[in-house]
Amino acid sequence: MTSPTLPDRAAARRDFWLIALLAAVTAVGPFTLHSLSPALPSVSADLQVPPAAAQLLLSLSLVAMAVSTLIWGPLSDRYGRRPVLIAGLATASLGSVLAALAPDLWLAVIGRLGQAAGGAAGIVLARAVAQDVFGSARAGDVIGKVTAVMVAAPMIAPTVSGLLVEASGWRATFWLSAILCGALVIWIRAGLTETATLTRPDTKGAGPGDLLAGFRIVGQRQSFWRHAGYASFSLAGFYYFVAITPHVMHETFGAGPAAYGLYFMMLSATFMVTNFVAGPISARFGKERTLVCGAVLSFFGPVLILVLLLGGAWAPWVLFVPGMVQSFGAGLAMPNATAGAVGAAPERAGAASGLLGFSQFMLAAVTTQIAGILPHDTAYWVPGGMILWLALGLACLWLLRRRPDA
Repeated sequence: MTSPTLPDRAAARRDFWLIALLAAVTAVGPFTLHSLSPALPSVSADLQVPPAAAQLLLSLSLVAMAVSTLIWGPLSDRYGRRPVLIAGLATASLGSVLAALAPDLWLAVIGRLGQAAGGAAGIVLARAVAQDVFGSARAGDVIGKVTAVMVAAPMIAPTVSGLLVEASGWRATFWLSAILCGALVIWIRAGLTETATLTRPDTKGAGPGDLLAGFRIVGQRQSFWRHAGYASFSLAGFYYFVAITPHVMHETFGAGPAAYGLYFMMLSATFMVTNFVAGPISARFGKERTLVCGAVLSFFGPVLILVLLLGGAWAPWVLFVPGMVQSFGAGLAMPNATAGAVGAAPERAGAASGLLGFSQFMLAAVTTQIAGILPHDTAYWVPGGMILWLALGLACLWLLRRRPDA
């Protein structure tokens, strides 16, 4: 067996650092978004607002992410991935600073909107860059690794944030976000070359009407809606869990932010490991089979939570141990669903990724605000909501499974 040649090793190193950069820019948006989750009770007490008002810091942020994904993706098709990505993360850093200095809830919300909208650029454009560079053959595997970090980030964030809030207060989470986004701007300027021209050499020549045409092209692909529908409802179920569980942990089980964050580490580890092996599993058993099996397994996670609660088990672990089953299934399904949606129109990867992000985060914004309104003195609402959202995701996979693209 011969050893890799120097060009092969150089290409492998370039791929490694590119994937690391894509993972980082993908993770920073969800990390900054969910780093405030354990601190919401502290925000409510410090700014003297009801919990439902403090919840706006999360739900409105998801709206901002949803709307901004419709902008970043087409803009990157027109002007290139690199400058749009730099602009987005710079916006996120400045928004974090404003939120950290805000004397009241509404200025904090404005800063949070800037942070969320800018952070969404990383999620959208990392998928587009993966499609540009690696094509359909490897994009699924790369997006799987990147998606692992994207969804693992909000799982790790509560652990870091919970300890940080207890040590320095909720404003410290925004200062951390500002530093992370600023550091990524420096890394992108130094380490990322333009990739949009790899799939569309005429990118710079596209006119404003071409930006909207991208959505029309993507919207005609039934395969996009099948994969995006599942990915959206699956992520909505996860965000619902993230939004309601800290309050349930506090009011039902008497557990604080640090305990919530530590429990979340179990879900984080499960999801990360599964995403990293989703590529080889999909290659062996097929992307479609892996997607469907993962989606069904993910659905049984919250079903198990409900069964345990009805059986009399009443402790925090009941929410998180079955949650590992949901995370395992989602780790198999989500990379294939994401790659399927973005790859449905490879010549418009930016628009496809943007439309996917819009549907994901807009739906997640709705479920997150619902989680803030529901009663938190019982744990039954946790599996109830998740079962609903994941069932709708399965319906998308089933109902659109045989419809051809327009």
